[in-house]
Amino acid sequence: MKLCWIFPCAALLGGCATTPALQIQHAEFGPSIWSDSQRQAGVLFQDGAQSTPVTGGALWTFGDTFLGKPVDGQPPANSQIKGATGTTIAFLPAGQTNLPPHLKYFTGADGMATNPLSLFPEEPAATNRMWPLGAISTGSRIYFYYSMIEKTDGPAPWNFHGIGGGLAVGDEPLHSFTRLRPGGHWKFPVEPIQVVRESSRLYLFEISSKPKGLILARVKVDDIEKPSAYEFYTGRDWSTNRSQVTVILREAYGQVSVVWSAARHRYLMATSSDVSRPQQIQLRESARLEGPWGEPIRIDVPDVPGKKTKLIYGAFLHPELSDDPAGHYIVTYCRMLAGEWDLTNPEWAEVTLVP
Repeated sequence: MKLCWIFPCAALLGGCATTPALQIQHAEFGPSIWSDSQRQAGVLFQDGAQSTPVTGGALWTFGDTFLGKPVDGQPPANSQIKGATGTTIAFLPAGQTNLPPHLKYFTGADGMATNPLSLFPEEPAATNRMWPLGAISTGSRIYFYYSMIEKTDGPAPWNFHGIGGGLAVGDEPLHSFTRLRPGGHWKFPVEPIQVVRESSRLYLFEISSKPKGLILARVKVDDIEKPSAYEFYTGRDWSTNRSQVTVILREAYGQVSVVWSAARHRYLMATSSDVSRPQQIQLRESARLEGPWGEPIRIDVPDVPGKKTKLIYGAFLHPELSDDPAGHYIVTYCRMLAGEWDLTNPEWAEVTLVP
């Protein structure tokens, strides 16, 4: 069953006067994306669900994934968990817009979803894991960035911290990806949650802790594997010195998703909840990737019956799931529940914009 919320008013965004203000006509909330696709791959719970266009369809990337053997005809349960991994990937063929999406997972010899990334021999598996970030297809190759996470002795679920970001590459969506190590080092100067291509350049959005907020980097497509080639937006121009970067949007937390709206001739951004409004998806738009990004349209996410939501995160736009991408957008999102180890799967909503 879908829940429909109507939004009669709009927030006026700065920019071209001939572009109507961004307005949401309504949003319909569906269930989680968990289905037989996950069951067949032994996926019980996961988060993330960012997608990237690739040849023949879209590559979906997921973060923490709990694995086991779900019982036929029943939803997944914690008691079925047999293991976990920090990254899993799946492929959705072009033209398949049914919800939930029928994803084909990258699996191991046992038929279970498995990590396409491997630790280097000197990296301790007991404390280190990788989470996927933004990805991009350059035609012949697929790249995706990742964060290296190190576990700490603190209490769950915040017993980790990031120690850097890297870049992996593959030739096909459902194969292992090779972590790059230019000059013998895996760390790259940016950890982008979103990658957007404009002509011969890639633009990379990162949620930065210092300075705090959303920052923007860029690199030529042909130089993506060269850490020294990355430039950072300073507010006026671009510099290879990261310390000169400026925040383009302060009110960005966790993740952002950016797509081009051909109908509006603008970029559309979905952001996760902020700390003062933990149960919202927020949409903004801008004529330029550098901004300014307008004030957000806020969409309240309803609670799960009988549960208390602590946070909505991981809001990602999915143009590949829209039958009418001019006015309808599918967005997936994740929720953190108040119960300890009360695990969930990404859910979806259909957002209709006012023409």
